[in-house]
Amino acid sequence: MPAEPSENDMANRSKDDYRQEIKAQKKRIRELEKALSFSKLETKARDMMIDKAEVYFDIQIRKKSGAK
Repeated sequence: MPAEPSENDMANRSKDDYRQEIKAQKKRIRELEKALSFSKLETKARDMMIDKAEVYFDIQIRKKSGAK
């Protein structure tokens, strides 16, 4: 992660520098949103697979909350 720019550095930056930084940040946000979406799909698929396995094998795979 880049270091925080000082006030002097910020005063010397051009509008193009800011535009480039914003463009890069927007790209990074899109990448992170895509990764999050994929992760959510993975989790949903894993949960469905566990549900099917519990029914098919007639066993409990997930632990019940509060179990000791």
